[in-house]
Amino acid sequence: MRFLTIGGIKMKPSYQDALAYYGVNGAHPGGLSLTRYLLQQEKITSATSLLDAGCGTGQTSAFIKKHYPCSVTSIDLHPTMVKRAASRFHKENLPINLVQGSIEKLPFPDGSFDIILVESVLIFTDIRHSLKELKRVLKPNGVVLALEMTSERELTPLEQNNMRSVYGIEKVYSEGEWVHNLAAAGFRNVEIKLSHTVYSHMFANIEVEEEEMDVHVTRNLEMENKLTEHAHILYTYGNIIGYRVYRATL
Repeated sequence: MRFLTIGGIKMKPSYQDALAYYGVNGAHPGGLSLTRYLLQQEKITSATSLLDAGCGTGQTSAFIKKHYPCSVTSIDLHPTMVKRAASRFHKENLPINLVQGSIEKLPFPDGSFDIILVESVLIFTDIRHSLKELKRVLKPNGVVLALEMTSERELTPLEQNNMRSVYGIEKVYSEGEWVHNLAAAGFRNVEIKLSHTVYSHMFANIEVEEEEMDVHVTRNLEMENKLTEHAHILYTYGNIIGYRVYRATL
């Protein structure tokens, strides 16, 4: 695993580095069970083109290709995630178009996809760019399904700083801010399909599959510490942060 080096100084690993190093599948709330539920609400046929934006290890993309007749394109920026996804698709003999690239500058023509699925990814980007890019590559009447971390109230500067230090994000947006930014990017219809805090999700009787991890990698304390920091955030702020599933159309 390579770390970013600036001026000869090795930078600490990011949360995404830790997920990639250990090959964590379904890191978003609800895991694959929630993804399955959301997809069941959509009309997906052999004519549907679907983009898994921020595909990670490729778990969701693989599930979709196995259970739906649509074409699937997967993109992720992290090189280790792309390698893991490529290995998964090869082993399972799945014809999925896998691309390494940024959601902030998608390497696809305008109007390429009918459905774009984004699972806990946008918050790690500059949403002023990434939301406009999703809109650009979406076909008329297309659908974006975005599952994103959301604050239940305005967070204090200290709380936002704590989030920023663990996740390397600009901020945790409220539901209203997410809806506003989606509208500002050009989406006409924005629905809230599901809403939970971290704590309410735990007690909502939602079927949750265990997060799978690669047990064959060498133990790395820096990576483990980053995952521990994430767990601490969930425990400390479980009543004031959560997630929403935003369904947006053109």
